[in-house]
Amino acid sequence: MEDMYWKAGQILDLLQDIELTVATLYRSFSNTFAQDRVFWENLSKDEEAHAVMVKELRNTLLKNGSPFELGKVNFTALGTYRQGVLRQLNRLERGELYRQNAFFIARDFEKTLIEHRFYESIRSENPEYQAIQEKIRVETESHLQKLENYIKTLFPF
Repeated sequence: MEDMYWKAGQILDLLQDIELTVATLYRSFSNTFAQDRVFWENLSKDEEAHAVMVKELRNTLLKNGSPFELGKVNFTALGTYRQGVLRQLNRLERGELYRQNAFFIARDFEKTLIEHRFYESIRSENPEYQAIQEKIRVETESHLQKLENYIKTLFPF
């Protein structure tokens, strides 16, 4: 039982770190690509808010002792996702990314987060937990839609 709580804490800590890392990437995009500054700043703020929500998920789940189920968790996939974000941040810092790359990279990260359903690896009947989890899911899908719309507008092929 204790192992389950430890694992859930590890998953949520990693998800919080991922949200903050993505926020840093988006903020860096806003500093690098001035013509899209507001777009990237807004996404960055949303990611920072997601990190706060993940902390709320953790508190709701672990501090309040809410019953929960731990689904199949792929720590390697989570770690690889985080490393991918850091790799792109490094590429940006070295001047290897262009404006168009930023949108496609961000779209792929948002799509991966949705497809892998990392947040669904922990399930709880707690209504507060479910509401926070759903808000993150909906906002992530909204990010993906915004990115896809922006890409279609700016870079039609």
